[in-house]
Amino acid sequence: MKVFDTDSLQEIWATITRNKFRSVATGFGVFWGLFMLIVLLAIGNKLTQSILAQVDGFATNAVFIWTERTSEPYKGYRKGRWFSFENSDIALLKQRAQTVDIISPVLMGRGGDKNVVHGMKSGSWGFHGIYPNFYDINTVNQDSGRLINEIDIAQKRKVCVIGNVIYETLFGPGEVADGKFIRINGIYFQVVGVISPHSNASIFGPVDEAIHLPFSTQQMLFERGDSFYFFGFTAKPGHSATEVEEEAKTILRAAHDIAPTDTKAIGGVNIEHQFKIFNMLFTGVNVLMWLVGLGALLSGIIGISNIMLVTVRERMREIGVRRALGAKPWNIIVQIMSESFLLTAIAGMLGFLCGVAVSLGIDRINFNGDGPVVIIHEPIVSFGLAMTAMLVLVLSGVAAGLLPAWRALKIKAIDAIRDE
Repeated sequence: MKVFDTDSLQEIWATITRNKFRSVATGFGVFWGLFMLIVLLAIGNKLTQSILAQVDGFATNAVFIWTERTSEPYKGYRKGRWFSFENSDIALLKQRAQTVDIISPVLMGRGGDKNVVHGMKSGSWGFHGIYPNFYDINTVNQDSGRLINEIDIAQKRKVCVIGNVIYETLFGPGEVADGKFIRINGIYFQVVGVISPHSNASIFGPVDEAIHLPFSTQQMLFERGDSFYFFGFTAKPGHSATEVEEEAKTILRAAHDIAPTDTKAIGGVNIEHQFKIFNMLFTGVNVLMWLVGLGALLSGIIGISNIMLVTVRERMREIGVRRALGAKPWNIIVQIMSESFLLTAIAGMLGFLCGVAVSLGIDRINFNGDGPVVIIHEPIVSFGLAMTAMLVLVLSGVAAGLLPAWRALKIKAIDAIRDE
């Protein structure tokens, strides 16, 4: 007997539809299980992608460090001493640090009330001096003009790059900002570019409200000498951000007469470590969703298996007659498992399709005012997930029929025929 020839399919369908309510109620368990599995995994996958999209373009192997008070006395200095990094530290790190790839000092500048002015328009924003390689750590979108470059640093040019929110505040719609002058804390700077966020990740505040100045220019104009308080680094290939942080701090402690055991004198944030925490969280969420989805599907499989056991009990005489007429054990097994598989496949496919439909429409049901609030971006089921779901469905259909088929195989023809 072929597994799925026309006669077999008609017989299987007739058996399933003999008790329609029982078949629908039983199939609903598998439908709901696969539906929940698809929706939960789609949400989990796209939630992960959405969060990672918020930090797209931000170096995942970056480290930022800054100066704090010393916590231990050392070489005649008392604890609690304030200190600052110096320009000579840049060359020192380039010479000695073996794990560091990008070295980017950052000089913070405080804003004030209406401290940024263009014509009759003004606003209150902070600013910071950077090197060009800062953009390799925190990627931005270049809306117009250019970014800070090496010539700006070497010539200490009075130029600036502004965020798009600042542009929209100080300039009219469609007005070209490049080449215009704005006043920052009483000093005029020429705007050379407008930027917008490439992602929502920024260690120094929102990019769209940022004002970037050449590092050397800010030191000179705002009387900072050669001091600053922030460093940004990225790791060379083959090295971790943790190695970079430890090596940089060790070199800088020695350069500034800080005790080697003073762990509080230099603060820091390890972006790579934060991303590892994110990945662990995402893994936990995905595992939880798999467990919930598979748990719901398992309950449906158990339901189908139990109903098939009842069906086998009800069809003992039929099975006995088949055995008496020469049906081989394989024929009985195929018959029972085919019924189980077909019922599972129909219910599972409906659950899969409904799950895909719901996942496609998720971000269309989150609205606030005139537009959607995008929390989860296009939770489309991937090809890999679809194939996994199909494999789970096939295995479910087989598993649901194993026990009933084994029970049917144990029925002896003479006992089944005698059964009333």
